[in-house]
Amino acid sequence: MNKRKTPKKQIKPPEIQKQELEKGLPDTSLVDRAYYAQLSLSHDDFTGQVAERMSFDQILFQQIILNRTHFKKVQVLDCRFTVCDLANAEWAEASLSRVELIGCHLTGLQCVDAQFQDVLFKECGGSFSQFAFATFKTAQFEDCDLLEANFMEADLSGVKFINCDLRNADFTGAKLVGVDLRGSQIGGIRAGPRELKGAIIDPQQALAFVRGMGISVISLDETQQES
Repeated sequence: MNKRKTPKKQIKPPEIQKQELEKGLPDTSLVDRAYYAQLSLSHDDFTGQVAERMSFDQILFQQIILNRTHFKKVQVLDCRFTVCDLANAEWAEASLSRVELIGCHLTGLQCVDAQFQDVLFKECGGSFSQFAFATFKTAQFEDCDLLEANFMEADLSGVKFINCDLRNADFTGAKLVGVDLRGSQIGGIRAGPRELKGAIIDPQQALAFVRGMGISVISLDETQQES
């Protein structure tokens, strides 16, 4: 009897009613516990602003500057960030669901202990970003620079990394069951056999991991040539 393959979960895109979106915010400052919904924002600058327990619902962020913002327990639902600057922002305990980040600057972004559900990161620069203790469900990183990113103790089960730069990234204690790393650069990543159990890698990556453990890999043909 043939076993049916379980269909892979697809990332759900943001549900945004574009015809109902209003342009701009009523105020230039973001405030605690505010609920912002059905907006189209473009070229706004929120550099360094601080707020807690805000909610963003059905918002298009286009070329928005959010660097060095401090948003604690922010909730982001059905939103798309296009070419936005979130460098060195601190979004501790954030919750993102059905969110897309396209071409965004995420260098040094800190999303420690955050929750990601149906989130797509595409063509983002996220070197030195911090995702320690975060939980990812149905998430994907595509063509992203994640050089020296921190995923320590994160639950990345089933996450796809497509053509990403993960060199020197820290996966210590992370859950990587079903994580697809094929095709990404993973030289120098901090992950051992315990973390990598259940991960999907390509033959070249497997060879690099084995050599990184100090094991010499020599083919039988090479041995015969030496004798």
